[in-house]
Amino acid sequence: MYFSGTKSSYEINRFLSFFLLFSVPPLFAQRVVDVSYTTDQQGNYHFTCNNKAFCTYVLRVELPTMKNLKSDHPVPFEAEVKPGFNQLFTLSPISRTDDTQVGFKASNRKGCMQPVVNPDFVYLLPIGPGIQSQAFRINAVHTTGQDSVYTVRLKMNIDDTIFSARRGIVTAVDVSNTENDAGATTTGSWNYVEIVHADCSFGQYGVFKKDGAFVRPGQAVEAGTPLGLVGGDRYGRGSDVRFTVVYPGQTGNTQIAPVFWTKGNGKGQLRQGATYTSEFPKTILTQESAKKPAAFSKNQPPKRKHNGQT
Repeated sequence: MYFSGTKSSYEINRFLSFFLLFSVPPLFAQRVVDVSYTTDQQGNYHFTCNNKAFCTYVLRVELPTMKNLKSDHPVPFEAEVKPGFNQLFTLSPISRTDDTQVGFKASNRKGCMQPVVNPDFVYLLPIGPGIQSQAFRINAVHTTGQDSVYTVRLKMNIDDTIFSARRGIVTAVDVSNTENDAGATTTGSWNYVEIVHADCSFGQYGVFKKDGAFVRPGQAVEAGTPLGLVGGDRYGRGSDVRFTVVYPGQTGNTQIAPVFWTKGNGKGQLRQGATYTSEFPKTILTQESAKKPAAFSKNQPPKRKHNGQT
């Protein structure tokens, strides 16, 4: 989307904002990112954004129209934006006596600009300790070509519990779908919980029973935290747990296969069709910082004076 504005040096403040919504697979379903600018009596354009999600986004703002203006940051502007209110950049008039004009468009993606990936990080199986399950790799159907996506399916029973394989912050929960439990032959969506990790990777868990999640967006969870109940999912091979690990922005043809801890095997990658027993050893549960992750609190925009008024 593209927006533009024209302003003389004596024009009153204007406010312009827009919302970016993308129609994409559930893991990358984007919350609203609101980009806007205000102007002051000196003719400066102050760009800000409000990230309404519970994870970091990479925001890119392009300025195809920028008449009689200079920026205090390189343009196109690209930066990580945390949840909540973010100051971006300011455009200032080159000549205070001439009119100014600006037009901008923005795009965003989940994750960090330069995430540090540890391919040897050890995940728990997302099923209860002591439970056996056969593992099957699911090839990614929806990818952008810039993300490493790995999905494993573990055969389970209805109402079994799904557990967090790693600590993080819950970014999204959608357990509203009834088709997973109704024996539908096919469906375009499935009930899931998404969690962002400390290294800017994401874990997505399913298939949940309708209204079967125990967690909410913004909540901090530890490895081994119960997330919810397994749903019916009769249109596939039967009830299962599906766990996807995504490393956004990891270009190249090599997918990063996570390392899991299993009883009797220790750490290693899962083999197609092999049966594994889940185990939650303390060394794996506490391998990340013992300090509990704080749930995201949204930054609030500062009070700004407009035309001499607060």
